[in-house]
Amino acid sequence: MDAAFWRPRLERLRQVPRSLLVYPRPDLGRPGIDVIELRLRAHDGARLVGILGRPSFAACCESLRVRIAEELTGTELDWHAIEEGSIDLVFTLPPEHALEDRVLDVLRVAQSAASIESAPWEQVDLVPRRDAPKDEQVLADMLRAKGWI
Repeated sequence: MDAAFWRPRLERLRQVPRSLLVYPRPDLGRPGIDVIELRLRAHDGARLVGILGRPSFAACCESLRVRIAEELTGTELDWHAIEEGSIDLVFTLPPEHALEDRVLDVLRVAQSAASIESAPWEQVDLVPRRDAPKDEQVLADMLRAKGWI
């Protein structure tokens, strides 16, 4: 966790517009759960896509869970967590991205979802899908813990 390595990358992440688009996806929702699709640009212009599910009638969320998926086709949101009051976001990473770029992708998607949902950064949880956390999640959490983002 060398500051000289990460700070220029984090600064570039701040400077590059995310070009965020939000599409309602009622076809993916359930009664009492709204689903939206997020499309945004990574720091290098690559496309990032995610699916976000949230309770329809909740004033605020218990947490905003951010998870990485291999692909969005067939990937299910955590319906139980949403019904319990959490917001669940599943997104994919560009396969050609190196580890440091994937870390920035995780941060970009998490920050975008937090801004859409008006959730404080402290309520964002980088959650593993089914197994141990991926390296990019661990590194993103470490950057957050150091206060660099």
